[in-house]
Amino acid sequence: INGEQLRQAAELLHSARRVICMGQGSSMVLAEEAWTLFSTISSKFVFISDSHFQLNSIALMSKEDVVLFFSYSGSTRELQDVLAVSRPMGIKVILVSRFPKSPGAAYADVVLQCGADEGPLQAGSVNARMAQLFVLDVLFQEFCMRAPEETEQSREQIAEAVARKHL
Repeated sequence: INGEQLRQAAELLHSARRVICMGQGSSMVLAEEAWTLFSTISSKFVFISDSHFQLNSIALMSKEDVVLFFSYSGSTRELQDVLAVSRPMGIKVILVSRFPKSPGAAYADVVLQCGADEGPLQAGSVNARMAQLFVLDVLFQEFCMRAPEETEQSREQIAEAVARKHL
């Protein structure tokens, strides 16, 4: 993981008004995991799975918003569509991908490289998912360090609310 890219991504997420977590296929599961994790400390994170709704949401975003996109290949049509709509609007895009020189990475503002190889017949392999989860965990920790008091307060509030679910 490039430390400067990591810090830049965490700062973009921290200063964003809203963050939309996106991906397609098995990477969409990672986008949902990102939303699940970040929503434990901030309500500004949103998960959108459908590619049409992703574009709808981007069309209504502003320069204060950020897209966190998971794409192992960095070369899916959906990612290209997101970049085509977000770039002219000045919306920042953070891409988590294996390939820092992919077509999507060329236009993303920040690329966080995940380092597990996956063959064309291994779509969604455990190795690739673990690599993306590792990047997500490191990004989350970096994000939390930007506002430790807020993070702790949010976690305490959520723990209190969720305690009702325990018998």
